[in-house]
Amino acid sequence: RVSPLCLSYTLDNDVLTTEQRQFYEDNGYLLIKKLVSDEDIERFRKEFVRICKKEVNPLGAMIMKDESLRSQYGQSEKVVNKVQDFQEDKELFRYCTLPEV
Repeated sequence: RVSPLCLSYTLDNDVLTTEQRQFYEDNGYLLIKKLVSDEDIERFRKEFVRICKKEVNPLGAMIMKDESLRSQYGQSEKVVNKVQDFQEDKELFRYCTLPEV
């Protein structure tokens, strides 16, 4: 059993198991399948693509691309590895406010 003193980024409550908390502490992320509905994921994906294609331009949003993928994927959203500061995009930011998240 992992000592709670080693876990500094997660809360000791009944939301995550000790194993999930330790994985997050070790890796910086945690994958929980089916946490968000397929319908919501599709809506967020579509909005992500709209941002990547600059169909919408949320104030302050920053699009980061992996240029090494450009020869394989051209200008598609597949070269985008991160969108940050997207809080002005109401649809995409809704992900952050989901109770599940």
